[in-house]
Amino acid sequence: MRSAGNNNNNNSVVIETPNSTARTPRPRRTQSVTPVRLFPIPSTSGRPGRYDEGSSSTTGRPRTRLGMSPTNNLRPRRLNFNNNGPGPSSPPRKPRKIDVSKYEKMLKNMNTNNKNNKNNKPNNENKNVVAWLNKGMGNSKKINIPKNKRVFILTDITNNGKIKHVWDRRFLNGLIESEETLIVSRRREVRKNNDRSFTSPLTRIKFSKNDIKAYPPTNATKNIIRVHISSRDLEPEVNKMKVKNNDKNILENIRIGIRAGKITNKKQLQELEIIYQSTGSAMFMSLPRHKYYKAYVEGKFEPHHIKFMKDAPTVVSELYDLSITKNARMGNKTIPLYKLSSETTKYLSQFEKYVRSKSKVELDIKIFIIHTLRKVVFYDVINDNIKNYTKKEISTLENKNLRNQLGQYYEWHKLAKNAAS
Repeated sequence: MRSAGNNNNNNSVVIETPNSTARTPRPRRTQSVTPVRLFPIPSTSGRPGRYDEGSSSTTGRPRTRLGMSPTNNLRPRRLNFNNNGPGPSSPPRKPRKIDVSKYEKMLKNMNTNNKNNKNNKPNNENKNVVAWLNKGMGNSKKINIPKNKRVFILTDITNNGKIKHVWDRRFLNGLIESEETLIVSRRREVRKNNDRSFTSPLTRIKFSKNDIKAYPPTNATKNIIRVHISSRDLEPEVNKMKVKNNDKNILENIRIGIRAGKITNKKQLQELEIIYQSTGSAMFMSLPRHKYYKAYVEGKFEPHHIKFMKDAPTVVSELYDLSITKNARMGNKTIPLYKLSSETTKYLSQFEKYVRSKSKVELDIKIFIIHTLRKVVFYDVINDNIKNYTKKEISTLENKNLRNQLGQYYEWHKLAKNAAS
């Protein structure tokens, strides 16, 4: 033991660790022993401690240290690096213990509640199904049909939208393949997806490939079901439309538009019939730049166009019906009807009283009025010779109102052309 009295005001003793006195010698250490400094325990009673007895009143140093025991009222502290380094840092605070079982129990309750909610959710579709038909068209159970094979036929649903029969897709695929295969040559003729030429084995109602929908129905399929239910009331109305015998294919296109949800009410059917009767089948379906059926379902026709055809059907027919004009080239250079402004349609409508069949105007004048009005909706340039000839003929008209109204045709031609370009 050696004294640490050479440090100022430091009542501590440094003890060198002694060698072991055991019979069996300890293994040789590769590092030197770190010295330990002992500190006296301070008194808690206000009186001098045992270690302070006999100390000097001025210096506080003990008068003698020879009889002291290193274990009497002293606590050791290991020094670092040559007896004067800093002590070891305090250990971090122990983290608070987390009750894992509490959160495990909460998570278990959440999973249980979600499972119960999923199982207790009512499935109205399954409630309405009366037959589950497997791949052999045998009456089966829901579990016997794979989830990705469950389908229903759109045309088989009831009037209130309930699904009564769920099929195995494999059976319907085989049915379609057998219908498309010719009996003699065994050659398959694939039909269009919207061709309702297949017959449901249970309801005997025609259906197409597009009518086969996955079960249970998604939100998009439910919208299709609503459209299909409304189409059941509209499709009989299509048969009442007045079309020529050669134009029966137009009715089928309208039915397809109903099934696709593009036509949803009787008013649209009435307006389509007006457009067909006023413009003819060529303008209605096939002629490029016109195709008024497609333009109508796309929303290009406005109320003033429909009013124009109602108020002046003769004028519209003379301008747009190719069966009357007999000039397809002229039709290609005619401004589409749905591009005419409301002012232009009003201007053209005022000539209906002159050109209709019950008018008392002479036939030559009627023909001249029609030829002049065709220049209003003409897409191309009107040359000077035609302008001069038309102006000269207009000046010979006896009716002053007709002469004034028809004399404005060229200004209306420029307005209509600018609006359509």
